[in-house]
Amino acid sequence: MENFTGQIEQARVRLELMQQLAQEFSSPPRDLLEQVFGELSTALEELHVATEELQEQNQQLLSTREEVEIERDRYQKLFEEAPDPYLVTNAVGVIEAANAAAEELFNLRRPFLIDKPLAVFVDLEERSAFRSQLEQVRTVGTVREWEVRMLPRDRESFPAAISVSPVHDLQGNLTGLRWLIRNISDLKEAEKNRQELAVQRELHLIKSRFIQILSQEFRTPLNTIHLCTQLLERYSDGVKQSKRTPLFSKIRASIKQITLLLDDILIFNGEQNCGSLQSSPIDIQKFCWKLIEEYKHLYSPGERFINFQVTGNCHSVFTNTKLLRHIFRNLLSNCFKFTPEFSQINISIQCEETQLILTFRDHGLGIPAEDIPSLFEIFYRGSNVGELSGAGLGLAIVKKSVDLLRGAIAVESTVGGGTTLTITLPTTSTPKSLSLPLKNSLLSPVEETSGRQK
Repeated sequence: MENFTGQIEQARVRLELMQQLAQEFSSPPRDLLEQVFGELSTALEELHVATEELQEQNQQLLSTREEVEIERDRYQKLFEEAPDPYLVTNAVGVIEAANAAAEELFNLRRPFLIDKPLAVFVDLEERSAFRSQLEQVRTVGTVREWEVRMLPRDRESFPAAISVSPVHDLQGNLTGLRWLIRNISDLKEAEKNRQELAVQRELHLIKSRFIQILSQEFRTPLNTIHLCTQLLERYSDGVKQSKRTPLFSKIRASIKQITLLLDDILIFNGEQNCGSLQSSPIDIQKFCWKLIEEYKHLYSPGERFINFQVTGNCHSVFTNTKLLRHIFRNLLSNCFKFTPEFSQINISIQCEETQLILTFRDHGLGIPAEDIPSLFEIFYRGSNVGELSGAGLGLAIVKKSVDLLRGAIAVESTVGGGTTLTITLPTTSTPKSLSLPLKNSLLSPVEETSGRQK
């Protein structure tokens, strides 16, 4: 168009010049007339060419306009028939366009959606956060996605996934926002069901492993009871009392072992809580020494040297004896289980005014660093225990008991160098006159002998 206008202007200028030259002569010379007609012919030819170019450009514009209209109709149809709700708002979030799915989502016809701030369809409790997100989109000017609870008219609110992208003009100024809003209630429900199913599968797996472990753990003492009972039934008439006594001792020990296993299992019942636990005063030194003696008789731990030390006033400390028994017995069992014979086990108890500190130190296998984070999980066993027997319950019971007592556990271990577990439990002391700290090292005669042999 600019070229056509220029050509017309040039022809007009040349014609005016020829007109001025013609007025200077009463009878224009022949060569001037020929020049004028030549200029006119050239101008007309140029105008004809320009006219053809203009017509061609007009035709192209018409074709382009038709293509644009077709594309516009196509995108409008896609916009209308899209299964997900689409909205177009201005830069501050006021709705300018909405598709049919948006009408259904908000339960409102389009004439009543247009010119409404999108924020009014957000759950009241989340509107402030929604406006903050909208301001970030306007400031940053990039695509953003987040979740929000939407509130349609006369319906319950629902979780929605929002995707918003900015619209800019040719100068890069923000002119509007495009919104894609999806109701994700079904997805949330499916995820909830998936998690519940995963939990059920995990519980089923735990139950199966639990039954398997119970059968293994109970089999040994039950077999002992069965064997001893058969011997007593078959040979009771001819067996002296001195030979019957060890059999009865084995039966009692096996029954005791089963009872202790059941007590350990019941710690996972979940009905106990810190508020219902009852504390009673005990002599920690006597209490723990009795458990050491009991363990030796029940499990025959072999030749191992126990260094048992008590520091502080431990004669009357208030704590829950049942849970303390779980802690002490299972840690002692682990020390014997993972410490080779003729090695030393150090057990120390420190009684302070408001807390009880138990430290168990063995010189056994040690725990790999990668196993420590999972050490107190139920059924978990260290990667280096090999063929050593165990159910993976002991340390889980310890952790459960310590948690119920609102205590803490610390672990230090070196592979091949042994393990130290420190248990800190809150306690209260009975009001008594202050006494000097006591420090004792208690060794049984058998242990003193084994220590000297070592």
